Amino acid sequence: MKTFETGAPQKIQLTVYYESQCPDSKDFIVNELQPALTLLHNYLILKLIPFGKAKSIDNTYFECQHGPTECTGNMVQSCALHVMKESGANDRKMLDYVVCEMKTEAGTTRNLWCVKKARVNENLVTSCLSSRMGTELLLRNEDLTKLVSPTFIPTITIDGIFDQGVQDSGIQDLIGTLCSYREDMPPCVQHYNLIGTE
Repeated sequence: MKTFETGAPQKIQLTVYYESQCPDSKDFIVNELQPALTLLHNYLILKLIPFGKAKSIDNTYFECQHGPTECTGNMVQSCALHVMKESGANDRKMLDYVVCEMKTEAGTTRNLWCVKKARVNENLVTSCLSSRMGTELLLRNEDLTKLVSPTFIPTITIDGIFDQGVQDSGIQDLIGTLCSYREDMPPCVQHYNLIGTE
């Protein structure tokens, strides 16, 4: 396992590029990402990029793969994640919020139920949505997504690098894929010992 000079384990940076109404994104976030972060939260830095295969028009409007409501959902999630990050929320709290959105699609209708449930400052999220900030956050997500040029959504990168083999295995078995990067992480050792006894 790679370590910093202090001896602390080096964290894996996992970035997930997804869309608010994409069935594959929902399946991955709920069934792969959430269990992986629960197990490996001390060893991961999670970055969530809601944008996917959308595209901007004149730096003002967006067209999304699953229609206008997906664009709304992407913006609601972008604003909420921004507010959460600014307030110091941890990765697990941010992912719990996104899981709520993916399961309910509340944000796709500008319903802030998941924002309220996550105890995010609703006024700040509303302000973001009704100002240029929401658009700017989506434009930033577009730029970040273009750097990867995903052909499939969701797409993952590990430590900022896209690898098709990692993508293919990570979508099906994210815990196993992440553990292959740091095999001696205690949660990975425990996870595989439990699997071996089943």
